[in-house]
Amino acid sequence: MSSGRAAEIADRVEARRAALGHLRQLLRIVPKPRWATPTLIVLGLGSSLAETLGITLVILFFYSAAGQAGNASLAGGMFGRILEYASAWFGSSLQMAILIFVLIILRGAMSFANSVINSHVSEKISERARNLIHEKYLTAPYACIQRHEQAFLMEVLGTESWLIAGAYGSLTKIWISACSVFVFAGFLLALSWPITAMASIGVVVISLVLRRLSRPAQGLGRRVKKVHQQLGEQMLMTLEGLRTIRAYGQESLHQHRFIRLSGEARRASISLTRLAALLPPLTEIGYLGILCAIIAGTSLWQIGFATTLAAVALLYRLQPYTRDIEGNLLYLAQIEPQLRSVLSMMETGEADAVNAPSQPLPPLQKSIRFDHVSFCYPGIAKPALDDVCFEIPAGQTTALLGASGAGKTTIINLLLGLYRPSSGTIWIDDTPLGIVQRTDWLKQIAVAGQDVDLVEGTVIDNIRMADPDATQAQVIEASRLAGVSGFIETLAEGYGTWVGQQGLRFSGGQRQRLGLARAILRDPEFLMLDEAMNALDHDLESSIRCALEARFTGRTILLISHRLESVQNASHRIHIEDGRVVAI
Repeated sequence: MSSGRAAEIADRVEARRAALGHLRQLLRIVPKPRWATPTLIVLGLGSSLAETLGITLVILFFYSAAGQAGNASLAGGMFGRILEYASAWFGSSLQMAILIFVLIILRGAMSFANSVINSHVSEKISERARNLIHEKYLTAPYACIQRHEQAFLMEVLGTESWLIAGAYGSLTKIWISACSVFVFAGFLLALSWPITAMASIGVVVISLVLRRLSRPAQGLGRRVKKVHQQLGEQMLMTLEGLRTIRAYGQESLHQHRFIRLSGEARRASISLTRLAALLPPLTEIGYLGILCAIIAGTSLWQIGFATTLAAVALLYRLQPYTRDIEGNLLYLAQIEPQLRSVLSMMETGEADAVNAPSQPLPPLQKSIRFDHVSFCYPGIAKPALDDVCFEIPAGQTTALLGASGAGKTTIINLLLGLYRPSSGTIWIDDTPLGIVQRTDWLKQIAVAGQDVDLVEGTVIDNIRMADPDATQAQVIEASRLAGVSGFIETLAEGYGTWVGQQGLRFSGGQRQRLGLARAILRDPEFLMLDEAMNALDHDLESSIRCALEARFTGRTILLISHRLESVQNASHRIHIEDGRVVAI
């Protein structure tokens, strides 16, 4: 065997082994009922036994109906003894027909139970997988999630999470088919060892041929995954950038890209379908060859007609099970890249979860202090913050001044707990922020920024993100203080108006005021305004500032701006430049 051929075989074996390994790990993370797999295997075995007994009785029934029951017992060997015993046991062909009918019903009932249980367990696995991945998106370290493209995250949650159930179904089918093959092989061996030996050699040859043809499965699986992710990225780009695409006349370019990727997705899927479609006809042709060889060899081995007929019937019924084994192994190799992606996402942030902080946090009393804090974004060598030290006194208004890119938004992200400092400590009074319960801290704070994240939903849904239990009156009051209530009342459905994709139907100033209303509704002890009114005209900004000062008197406010005139009323100012504090 050439080294290239040996490497190919090793790759195929490794692909199946990797897929099974990923599946075992996933099933530990997404548990299933312990009784499920043993029950499915028992039902599969029972169905196979009922089928083999039924085949034996059908042969005896035909002999009996033709008045040749005595000749059937002359088949010789174990099969002859079985027919002789059965012929003596049954008083008439009618009794045999009734038992055959009962066996058919029993096999059908067990197959039905197998399908129902498998479907129930698979759907439960899919549900748990979806829920767990969605929870990971919400609770895993923000930096871990940010490392992935949005299209990848959508693909894992929306499509690939379902494949765990399919993989589990394939694994149970492999076990059931293997048990069925064992039962049929046992009956064949009882009939005739020469027939069993010839059939075994033929099955091995067929299996080797099919596995050679299924070699590209894992590569095709990677190709399908990559193309689908690229197609998802293009869809997101089209939907999220629709306004910009049209504004710059790039419709034809994006349509061309989409058509190209859509065509690649079609070709990749056709390749996989073609590969899977080869299995049934090749298996049938191979088994036809085995049957012809057995029939040709019966005279040489002096095997009776009844035994040959039973062997042919058993081999014919054995074929779907061996085909299922190869087909499901092919499927597992094909989806190995997707299983790996789902597994990596489920394991995201596991170390952080083990060491999750649990110390409760009392209300802010003295100050928030940055003590030699540095931070680098993943993949960027230059630090966004470099050894910064400053204090935000409690109950006062502090201004954070700096040009765009100075590190102001990074400070907000650290205070929100979206990231953790690369070095140094953020103190909340005398407690490090890194060890407190994040929910306790977030209950005390709210942020409104220049880039407002509006979500699909109504206006009131977006404002209530700060407090889902807020009353309509509280929402209206927060909107009034943010200077946006008048605008909302002009909308066709008022607070029930659908915001749409990222709120792009609204102006920048309207979106900022909706975000400000959201922060006000939170009624925080610590309010952070990150360029939250830079899209407003001077008079409206002044009016809103006065309203906020009256509402949040005696509370901690952090004003972030690049304009000195916007923070004239601040009692404390911090100037930051290029990630460093240059003046306080």
